[in-house]
Amino acid sequence: MNFYQLFTSAFRSLRKHKVRSFLTTLGIIIGVISIIAVMSIGEGAKSRVNQTIEKLGSNFIIVLGSSPKHVGQRGGLALTLKEADLKAIMFECNDIAFISPAVMQPIKAVSEKSNWQTVIAGVNQDYITIRNWNLKSGEFFTKDDTNAGRRLAVLGTTVSRELFGTENPIGKMIRIKKLPFKVIGILSEQGKSPDGRDQDDIILSPLVAVQRKLMGKTTYAAFLLSTKTKERMDATASIIRSILRQKHQLGPKDDDDFTFFTQNDIAQASDAASSVLNLLLLIIASISLIVGGIGIMNIMLVSVTERTKEIGIRMALGATRRAILIQFVLEAVTICLAGGLLGALLGIGISKIIGIVLGWPIFISKTAITLSLSSSALIGLFFGYYPAYKASQLNPVEALLDK
Repeated sequence: MNFYQLFTSAFRSLRKHKVRSFLTTLGIIIGVISIIAVMSIGEGAKSRVNQTIEKLGSNFIIVLGSSPKHVGQRGGLALTLKEADLKAIMFECNDIAFISPAVMQPIKAVSEKSNWQTVIAGVNQDYITIRNWNLKSGEFFTKDDTNAGRRLAVLGTTVSRELFGTENPIGKMIRIKKLPFKVIGILSEQGKSPDGRDQDDIILSPLVAVQRKLMGKTTYAAFLLSTKTKERMDATASIIRSILRQKHQLGPKDDDDFTFFTQNDIAQASDAASSVLNLLLLIIASISLIVGGIGIMNIMLVSVTERTKEIGIRMALGATRRAILIQFVLEAVTICLAGGLLGALLGIGISKIIGIVLGWPIFISKTAITLSLSSSALIGLFFGYYPAYKASQLNPVEALLDK
Protein backbone atom coordinates (compact mmCIF):
# COMPACT_ATOMS: atom_id res chain seq x y z
CA MET A 1 0.00 0.00 0.00
CA ASN A 2 1.58 3.32 -1.08
CA PHE A 3 1.42 6.68 0.66
CA TYR A 4 -1.50 7.95 -1.48
CA GLN A 5 -3.59 4.90 -0.63
CA LEU A 6 -2.80 5.29 3.06
CA PHE A 7 -3.83 8.95 2.96
CA THR A 8 -7.04 8.15 1.07
CA SER A 9 -7.90 5.42 3.54
CA ALA A 10 -7.26 7.74 6.49
CA PHE A 11 -9.42 10.51 4.99
CA ARG A 12 -12.24 8.08 4.22
CA SER A 13 -12.19 6.84 7.79
CA LEU A 14 -12.46 10.38 9.16
CA ARG A 15 -15.29 11.22 6.76
CA LYS A 16 -17.41 8.41 8.21
CA HIS A 17 -17.55 10.27 11.52
CA LYS A 18 -17.93 13.90 10.42
CA VAL A 19 -19.41 15.27 13.66
CA ARG A 20 -16.91 13.49 15.88
CA SER A 21 -14.02 14.57 13.67
CA PHE A 22 -15.18 18.19 13.75
CA LEU A 23 -15.63 18.22 17.53
CA THR A 24 -12.19 16.67 17.89
CA THR A 25 -10.62 19.48 15.87
CA LEU A 26 -12.23 22.26 17.94
CA GLY A 27 -9.26 22.47 20.29
CA ILE A 28 -6.91 22.78 17.31
CA ILE A 29 -9.16 25.37 15.63
CA ILE A 30 -9.33 27.52 18.76
CA GLY A 31 -5.59 27.22 19.32
CA VAL A 32 -4.74 28.27 15.75
CA ILE A 33 -7.23 31.17 15.88
CA SER A 34 -5.60 32.32 19.12
CA ILE A 35 -2.06 32.13 17.74
CA ILE A 36 -2.86 34.03 14.55
CA ALA A 37 -4.99 36.62 16.36
CA VAL A 38 -2.37 37.20 19.08
CA MET A 39 0.51 37.57 16.62
CA SER A 40 -1.46 39.75 14.19
CA ILE A 41 -2.94 42.03 16.83
CA GLY A 42 0.44 42.17 18.61
CA GLU A 43 2.17 43.36 15.43
CA GLY A 44 -0.63 45.87 14.87
CA ALA A 45 -0.32 47.19 18.42
CA LYS A 46 3.46 47.44 18.01
CA SER A 47 3.01 49.42 14.79
CA ARG A 48 0.49 51.73 16.47
CA VAL A 49 2.84 52.41 19.40
CA ASN A 50 5.71 53.09 17.00
CA GLN A 51 3.52 55.57 15.14
CA THR A 52 2.75 57.29 18.45
CA ILE A 53 6.45 57.41 19.29
CA GLU A 54 7.21 58.95 15.88
CA LYS A 55 4.68 61.68 16.71
CA LEU A 56 6.64 62.58 19.84
CA GLY A 57 9.29 64.25 17.74
CA SER A 58 11.89 64.00 15.03
CA ASN A 59 15.20 62.35 16.05
CA PHE A 60 14.74 63.79 19.52
CA ILE A 61 16.72 63.55 22.74
CA ILE A 62 15.31 64.66 26.08
CA VAL A 63 17.56 65.60 29.01
CA LEU A 64 15.79 65.90 32.37
CA GLY A 65 17.22 67.82 35.32
CA SER A 66 16.80 64.93 37.77
CA SER A 67 18.67 61.72 38.49
CA PRO A 68 17.08 58.54 37.07
CA LYS A 69 15.91 57.38 40.52
CA HIS A 70 13.99 60.63 41.08
CA VAL A 71 12.30 60.84 37.67
CA GLY A 72 8.57 60.23 38.07
CA GLN A 73 8.53 61.12 41.77
CA ARG A 74 6.37 63.96 42.97
CA GLY A 75 8.46 67.11 42.74
CA GLY A 76 11.33 65.06 41.32
CA LEU A 77 11.90 67.17 38.19
CA ALA A 78 14.46 69.62 39.56
CA LEU A 79 15.64 72.82 37.88
CA THR A 80 19.30 71.76 37.85
CA LEU A 81 20.19 72.46 34.21
CA LYS A 82 21.89 75.80 33.67
CA GLU A 83 22.59 78.25 30.87
CA ALA A 84 26.25 77.15 30.94
CA ASP A 85 25.13 73.55 30.28
CA LEU A 86 23.05 74.68 27.32
CA LYS A 87 25.89 76.70 25.79
CA ALA A 88 28.38 73.87 26.23
CA ILE A 89 26.05 71.39 24.49
CA MET A 90 25.40 73.78 21.61
CA PHE A 91 29.13 74.49 21.23
CA GLU A 92 30.41 70.91 21.34
CA CYS A 93 27.62 68.94 19.60
CA ASN A 94 27.73 69.49 15.85
CA ASP A 95 24.91 67.05 15.11
CA ILE A 96 22.17 69.06 16.82
CA ALA A 97 19.60 70.53 14.44
CA PHE A 98 17.38 72.24 17.05
CA ILE A 99 17.43 72.63 20.81
CA SER A 100 14.90 74.04 23.27
CA PRO A 101 15.33 74.46 27.02
CA ALA A 102 12.11 73.89 28.93
CA VAL A 103 10.46 74.50 32.27
CA MET A 104 7.03 73.32 33.39
CA GLN A 105 4.67 74.57 36.05
CA PRO A 106 1.21 73.35 37.15
CA ILE A 107 -1.10 76.37 36.99
CA LYS A 108 -4.74 77.44 36.93
CA ALA A 109 -5.61 79.24 33.72
CA VAL A 110 -8.57 81.64 33.92
CA SER A 111 -10.62 83.02 31.02
CA GLU A 112 -13.64 85.30 31.11
CA LYS A 113 -16.01 82.33 31.29
CA SER A 114 -14.12 79.47 32.89
CA ASN A 115 -10.95 78.24 34.55
CA TRP A 116 -8.90 75.08 34.11
CA GLN A 117 -6.12 73.36 36.04
CA THR A 118 -3.38 72.50 33.56
CA VAL A 119 0.38 72.77 32.94
CA ILE A 120 2.25 75.63 31.31
CA ALA A 121 5.52 74.83 29.52
CA GLY A 122 8.09 77.53 28.91
CA VAL A 123 9.92 76.70 25.68
CA ASN A 124 11.56 78.50 22.80
CA GLN A 125 10.54 78.97 19.17
CA ASP A 126 12.07 75.62 18.06
CA TYR A 127 9.96 73.44 20.37
CA ILE A 128 7.17 72.56 17.93
CA THR A 129 9.75 71.78 15.22
CA ILE A 130 11.51 69.32 17.53
CA ARG A 131 8.18 67.74 18.54
CA ASN A 132 6.75 67.74 15.00
CA TRP A 133 3.68 69.62 16.24
CA ASN A 134 1.51 71.68 13.94
CA LEU A 135 -0.85 74.56 14.64
CA LYS A 136 -4.58 74.17 14.22
CA SER A 137 -4.95 77.94 13.96
CA GLY A 138 -3.08 81.13 14.77
CA GLU A 139 0.70 81.31 15.02
CA PHE A 140 3.59 80.31 17.26
CA PHE A 141 5.81 82.76 19.08
CA THR A 142 9.09 83.87 17.50
CA LYS A 143 12.69 84.11 18.71
CA ASP A 144 12.13 87.79 19.51
CA ASP A 145 9.06 86.89 21.57
CA THR A 146 11.12 84.34 23.51
CA ASN A 147 14.03 86.67 24.17
CA ALA A 148 11.73 89.56 25.19
CA GLY A 149 9.71 87.33 27.53
CA ARG A 150 6.38 88.40 26.03
CA ARG A 151 3.33 86.96 27.79
CA LEU A 152 1.91 84.88 24.94
CA ALA A 153 0.08 81.56 25.05
CA VAL A 154 -0.42 78.73 22.55
CA LEU A 155 -3.15 76.42 23.81
CA GLY A 156 -3.58 72.69 23.48
CA THR A 157 -7.00 71.66 22.20
CA THR A 158 -8.11 70.39 25.62
CA VAL A 159 -7.26 73.71 27.31
CA SER A 160 -8.90 75.67 24.49
CA ARG A 161 -12.11 73.64 24.83
CA GLU A 162 -12.24 73.92 28.63
CA LEU A 163 -11.57 77.68 28.70
CA PHE A 164 -13.45 78.88 25.61
CA GLY A 165 -15.76 76.06 24.53
CA THR A 166 -16.49 76.40 20.82
CA GLU A 167 -15.39 80.03 20.63
CA ASN A 168 -12.26 81.07 18.76
CA PRO A 169 -9.73 82.05 21.48
CA ILE A 170 -7.21 83.70 19.15
CA GLY A 171 -6.52 87.24 20.32
CA LYS A 172 -8.27 86.78 23.66
CA MET A 173 -6.65 87.00 27.08
CA ILE A 174 -6.24 84.41 29.81
CA ARG A 175 -4.87 85.02 33.29
CA ILE A 176 -2.19 82.88 34.94
CA LYS A 177 -1.24 83.81 38.52
CA LYS A 178 -3.08 87.12 37.95
CA LEU A 179 -0.86 87.92 34.93
CA PRO A 180 -2.49 88.38 31.51
CA PHE A 181 -1.34 86.17 28.63
CA LYS A 182 -2.52 86.73 25.06
CA VAL A 183 -3.64 83.64 23.13
CA ILE A 184 -1.96 83.62 19.70
CA GLY A 185 -2.41 80.01 18.58
CA ILE A 186 -4.00 76.60 19.08
CA LEU A 187 -2.01 73.39 18.67
CA SER A 188 -3.34 70.60 16.48
CA GLU A 189 -4.70 67.63 18.40
CA GLN A 190 -1.96 65.27 19.59
CA GLY A 191 -3.93 62.66 21.58
CA LYS A 192 -2.47 60.44 24.29
CA SER A 193 1.25 59.97 24.87
CA PRO A 194 2.66 56.40 25.22
CA ASP A 195 2.36 56.70 29.01
CA GLY A 196 -1.31 57.73 28.78
CA ARG A 197 -1.01 61.49 29.41
CA ASP A 198 -3.21 63.93 27.50
CA GLN A 199 -0.74 65.83 25.32
CA ASP A 200 -3.41 68.40 24.47
CA ASP A 201 -3.80 69.50 28.11
CA ILE A 202 -0.97 72.04 27.98
CA ILE A 203 -0.15 75.68 27.38
CA LEU A 204 3.07 76.66 25.57
CA SER A 205 4.56 80.05 26.34
CA PRO A 206 7.89 81.85 25.72
CA LEU A 207 10.56 80.39 28.02
CA VAL A 208 11.71 83.67 29.61
CA ALA A 209 8.13 84.71 30.47
CA VAL A 210 7.47 81.48 32.36
CA GLN A 211 10.90 81.41 34.02
CA ARG A 212 11.01 84.93 35.33
CA LYS A 213 7.39 86.07 35.61
CA LEU A 214 5.76 82.87 36.85
CA MET A 215 8.53 80.86 38.49
CA GLY A 216 11.20 83.39 39.43
CA LYS A 217 13.96 81.05 38.17
CA THR A 218 16.64 81.19 35.50
CA THR A 219 17.50 77.48 35.42
CA TYR A 220 15.87 74.75 33.35
CA ALA A 221 14.03 71.50 34.00
CA ALA A 222 14.85 69.90 30.64
CA PHE A 223 16.56 70.22 27.28
CA LEU A 224 14.81 68.94 24.18
CA LEU A 225 17.04 68.35 21.17
CA SER A 226 16.63 67.17 17.63
CA THR A 227 19.61 65.63 15.82
CA LYS A 228 20.30 66.11 12.14
CA THR A 229 20.09 62.36 11.47
CA LYS A 230 18.52 59.44 13.27
CA GLU A 231 21.78 57.51 13.15
CA ARG A 232 23.54 60.12 15.32
CA MET A 233 21.06 60.11 18.21
CA ASP A 234 22.91 57.63 20.42
CA ALA A 235 26.33 59.15 19.73
CA THR A 236 25.01 62.65 20.47
CA ALA A 237 23.40 61.42 23.70
CA SER A 238 26.76 60.00 24.79
CA ILE A 239 28.50 63.33 24.10
CA ILE A 240 25.82 65.22 26.06
CA ARG A 241 26.28 62.88 29.02
CA SER A 242 30.03 63.52 29.06
CA ILE A 243 29.50 67.29 28.83
CA LEU A 244 26.98 67.39 31.68
CA ARG A 245 29.06 65.17 33.95
CA GLN A 246 32.02 67.49 33.41
CA LYS A 247 29.97 70.67 33.92
CA HIS A 248 28.35 69.27 37.08
CA GLN A 249 31.76 68.15 38.39
CA LEU A 250 30.75 64.53 38.87
CA GLY A 251 33.46 62.03 39.76
CA PRO A 252 33.92 58.58 38.13
CA LYS A 253 31.92 56.91 40.95
CA ASP A 254 29.20 59.57 41.13
CA ASP A 255 25.78 58.82 39.68
CA ASP A 256 24.34 61.12 37.03
CA ASP A 257 22.27 63.96 38.50
CA PHE A 258 20.34 64.15 35.24
CA THR A 259 18.47 61.73 33.02
CA PHE A 260 18.40 61.55 29.25
CA PHE A 261 16.70 59.27 26.78
CA THR A 262 16.31 59.19 23.04
CA GLN A 263 13.55 58.30 20.64
CA ASN A 264 15.34 54.97 20.14
CA ASP A 265 15.25 54.26 23.88
CA ILE A 266 11.48 54.72 23.99
CA ALA A 267 10.99 52.52 20.91
CA GLN A 268 13.24 49.76 22.31
CA ALA A 269 11.51 49.80 25.69
CA SER A 270 8.12 49.63 23.99
CA ASP A 271 9.24 46.76 21.73
CA ALA A 272 10.62 44.83 24.71
CA ALA A 273 7.37 45.23 26.66
CA SER A 274 5.31 44.22 23.61
CA SER A 275 7.50 41.16 22.99
CA VAL A 276 7.10 39.91 26.57
CA LEU A 277 3.33 40.44 26.48
CA ASN A 278 3.00 38.75 23.08
CA LEU A 279 5.09 35.80 24.27
CA LEU A 280 2.85 35.32 27.32
CA LEU A 281 -0.28 35.50 25.18
CA LEU A 282 1.27 33.09 22.67
CA ILE A 283 2.02 30.58 25.43
CA ILE A 284 -1.57 30.84 26.67
CA ALA A 285 -2.86 30.36 23.12
CA SER A 286 -0.59 27.32 22.64
CA ILE A 287 -2.25 25.62 25.61
CA SER A 288 -5.39 25.27 23.46
CA LEU A 289 -3.35 23.33 20.91
CA ILE A 290 -2.05 20.98 23.59
CA VAL A 291 -5.56 20.45 24.97
CA GLY A 292 -6.72 19.78 21.41
CA GLY A 293 -3.90 17.26 20.98
CA ILE A 294 -4.96 15.42 24.13
CA GLY A 295 -8.50 15.29 22.78
CA ILE A 296 -7.23 13.83 19.51
CA MET A 297 -5.24 11.16 21.36
CA ASN A 298 -8.36 10.21 23.29
CA ILE A 299 -10.52 9.96 20.17
CA MET A 300 -7.85 8.00 18.30
CA LEU A 301 -7.64 5.49 21.15
CA VAL A 302 -11.42 5.10 20.99
CA SER A 303 -11.16 4.69 17.22
CA VAL A 304 -8.56 1.94 17.59
CA THR A 305 -10.85 0.08 20.00
CA GLU A 306 -13.84 0.44 17.63
CA ARG A 307 -11.87 -0.69 14.59
CA THR A 308 -10.05 -3.66 16.08
CA LYS A 309 -11.70 -6.13 13.68
CA GLU A 310 -10.97 -3.84 10.70
CA ILE A 311 -7.30 -3.76 11.72
CA GLY A 312 -7.28 -7.56 12.01
CA ILE A 313 -8.76 -7.96 8.51
CA ARG A 314 -6.17 -5.56 7.03
CA MET A 315 -3.36 -7.50 8.68
CA ALA A 316 -4.82 -10.82 7.49
CA LEU A 317 -4.86 -9.41 3.93
CA GLY A 318 -1.18 -8.51 4.13
CA ALA A 319 -1.03 -5.05 5.71
CA THR A 320 2.19 -4.62 7.66
CA ARG A 321 2.43 -3.17 11.15
CA ARG A 322 4.24 -0.20 9.60
CA ALA A 323 1.30 0.42 7.21
CA ILE A 324 -1.18 0.33 10.10
CA LEU A 325 1.03 2.70 12.11
CA ILE A 326 1.31 5.17 9.20
CA GLN A 327 -2.43 5.02 8.51
CA PHE A 328 -3.42 6.00 12.04
CA VAL A 329 -0.71 8.65 12.29
CA LEU A 330 -1.96 10.10 8.99
CA GLU A 331 -5.50 10.19 10.37
CA ALA A 332 -4.31 12.21 13.38
CA VAL A 333 -2.18 14.56 11.24
CA THR A 334 -4.99 15.00 8.70
CA ILE A 335 -7.57 15.91 11.33
CA CYS A 336 -5.11 18.38 12.91
CA LEU A 337 -4.21 19.98 9.58
CA ALA A 338 -7.89 20.30 8.67
CA GLY A 339 -8.48 22.04 12.00
CA GLY A 340 -5.38 24.16 11.42
CA LEU A 341 -6.55 25.33 7.99
CA LEU A 342 -10.03 26.17 9.27
CA GLY A 343 -8.54 27.89 12.30
CA ALA A 344 -6.17 29.91 10.10
CA LEU A 345 -9.04 31.19 7.95
CA LEU A 346 -11.12 32.08 11.01
CA GLY A 347 -8.09 33.62 12.72
CA ILE A 348 -7.41 35.92 9.77
CA GLY A 349 -11.05 36.99 9.65
CA ILE A 350 -11.33 37.56 13.41
CA SER A 351 -8.05 39.53 13.46
CA LYS A 352 -9.28 41.86 10.73
CA ILE A 353 -12.60 42.39 12.51
CA ILE A 354 -10.80 43.23 15.78
CA GLY A 355 -8.52 45.60 13.85
CA ILE A 356 -11.53 47.43 12.40
CA VAL A 357 -13.24 47.66 15.80
CA LEU A 358 -10.12 48.94 17.59
CA GLY A 359 -8.93 51.08 14.70
CA TRP A 360 -5.54 49.34 14.71
CA PRO A 361 -3.48 48.29 11.70
CA ILE A 362 -3.44 44.48 11.51
CA PHE A 363 -0.57 42.54 9.94
CA ILE A 364 -1.26 38.91 8.99
CA SER A 365 2.27 37.55 8.77
CA LYS A 366 3.30 34.41 6.92
CA THR A 367 5.20 33.47 10.06
CA ALA A 368 1.98 33.29 12.10
CA ILE A 369 0.24 31.09 9.52
CA THR A 370 3.27 28.85 9.02
CA LEU A 371 3.78 28.50 12.76
CA SER A 372 0.14 27.63 13.42
CA LEU A 373 -0.10 25.05 10.61
CA SER A 374 3.24 23.41 11.42
CA SER A 375 2.24 23.31 15.10
CA SER A 376 -1.02 21.60 14.13
CA ALA A 377 0.83 18.96 12.15
CA LEU A 378 3.32 18.36 14.97
CA ILE A 379 0.48 18.08 17.50
CA GLY A 380 -1.17 15.44 15.29
CA LEU A 381 2.11 13.57 14.89
CA PHE A 382 2.97 13.68 18.59
CA PHE A 383 -0.43 12.86 20.07
CA GLY A 384 -1.41 10.49 17.28
CA TYR A 385 1.66 8.28 17.48
CA TYR A 386 0.74 6.34 20.63
CA PRO A 387 -2.77 5.30 19.41
CA ALA A 388 -1.24 4.44 16.03
CA TYR A 389 1.50 2.37 17.68
CA LYS A 390 -1.09 0.59 19.80
CA ALA A 391 -3.10 -0.23 16.67
CA SER A 392 -0.03 -1.57 14.87
CA GLN A 393 0.80 -3.92 17.77
CA LEU A 394 -2.57 -5.72 17.74
CA ASN A 395 -2.46 -9.49 17.23
CA PRO A 396 -4.30 -10.23 13.92
CA VAL A 397 -5.94 -13.42 15.29
CA GLU A 398 -7.14 -11.72 18.48
CA ALA A 399 -8.34 -8.74 16.45
CA LEU A 400 -10.40 -10.94 14.15
CA LEU A 401 -11.95 -12.77 17.10
CA ASP A 402 -12.78 -9.49 18.90
CA LYS A 403 -16.50 -8.94 19.38
